[in-house]
Amino acid sequence: MAEPGKWARWFWVSVVCLGLAAAAGYTGFHLGQREAAPHLVAREAEDAHPDVKADLTGAEVIPGDIPKLRLSSEAFDALGIELAAVKRATANDSLALTGSLLIDSNRLAYVHSRFSGEVVSIGTIAAEPHEFSPQHDPTRPIRVGDMVKKGQLLAVVWSKEVGEKKSDLVDAISRLNSSKTTLERLEALERGSVSVQIVREARRQYEADLIAVDRAERTLRSWRETEEEILEVHQEAVRISKGDKKTDGKHYRESWANVEIRAPLDGTLLENNVSLGEIVDSGMVLFKVADLSRMAVLANVYEEDLPKLTALPPTQRQWRVRLKSDPEATPIEGAFEVIGNVIDPGQHTAAVIGWISNPGDKLRVGQFITAEVRLPVVTDAVIVPNSAVIDEGTRAFVFIAEKSSDREFKMRAVNVLRRGRDFALLARNSDMSAGSKEDHQLLQEGERVVTSGNLELFGVLQDKAALAAAKAN
Repeated sequence: MAEPGKWARWFWVSVVCLGLAAAAGYTGFHLGQREAAPHLVAREAEDAHPDVKADLTGAEVIPGDIPKLRLSSEAFDALGIELAAVKRATANDSLALTGSLLIDSNRLAYVHSRFSGEVVSIGTIAAEPHEFSPQHDPTRPIRVGDMVKKGQLLAVVWSKEVGEKKSDLVDAISRLNSSKTTLERLEALERGSVSVQIVREARRQYEADLIAVDRAERTLRSWRETEEEILEVHQEAVRISKGDKKTDGKHYRESWANVEIRAPLDGTLLENNVSLGEIVDSGMVLFKVADLSRMAVLANVYEEDLPKLTALPPTQRQWRVRLKSDPEATPIEGAFEVIGNVIDPGQHTAAVIGWISNPGDKLRVGQFITAEVRLPVVTDAVIVPNSAVIDEGTRAFVFIAEKSSDREFKMRAVNVLRRGRDFALLARNSDMSAGSKEDHQLLQEGERVVTSGNLELFGVLQDKAALAAAKAN
């Protein structure tokens, strides 16, 4: 006789096996039912997506050459359908680009000191009457926003290097004068009273001193010292050699090591980065001067609009620029010259660079603008809101409302010529290469396209097709 524990174990093993067999039989029966009754698939799809089910129950596909989708009033309201009329493209077709104003890099100068040193003075400019100091000084230090002329003094830097090189020139001039005097005296002696070797050595020393003077002068010129400044060094050497104590040498001592920083072009002072007594080096930008009479424009063009711009010949690459801060002002005529080769991966735009004139320097760097580019007239084209176009891979579609009812729609393939920020330019004749019947229809002026809820319509149509296919199988 078996032990009671063994009987219990056998009992529970049998129960588990029977349960597994029943579950397998139910699964096989259910799968067989799904294969035998495909409509169960559609019913399960509807049960799994109650929102879609509501839309599907309120939508009906009307068969025909071009299937239509009819919505109930409840489904129409639930999908938030909005309509807009198709408009014919205007005769003066244009492309609107957004961007901002920049400094023309060819009219911008960064001003440095050629040598390290101390700022000993700042340039001045005539002051307005209301800017006079208590001492009624008719000038004031230059500041950001001032107009400066080419060659105008901006600052003076005291440089040890310049002072030492000028002193080297004075020393070379002194040695040259001495060797010249010696050579002239030897050559004036009677022949035979002095050896030829001594005269030859004196002439060689004179030539070496002459080369040293020329080398020092060339160095100062390479440092952009003016001829007047080099002449002052010669005059100082003469004064020292004569021992002229009456000549006031204070001016020479104070300006001996000075480096004058002057404006390289006419323009506006955009930056002033120095103060009196500050120690600067040659790598520091002391001033920034820009000619703002012409401004650069950096605009962005959408990727699909690039062919329209690149097709324009150089003589037709003109634009009219308006400030976003003053859209009612008269637009400024200009031209664009560069179309970028890099597409921004985030916005799918390329850079377009051009220029506009800035009379009176009224425009400001960084201002937002809209640039209008006139394009050749596109014939047989219509315009719809950008939101009406549905993109699916390489093709695009719109939903057209039937004239007899606002709740009946048919989908039509379209050929997008260009997209703007708010509109899409479509060819009135769709692309016939696709070969489908909806592609042979023409977009007519006045037809109404769905601008809101069209994506939901597209989803409903796809779900209807999926359910119909499931039931057919």
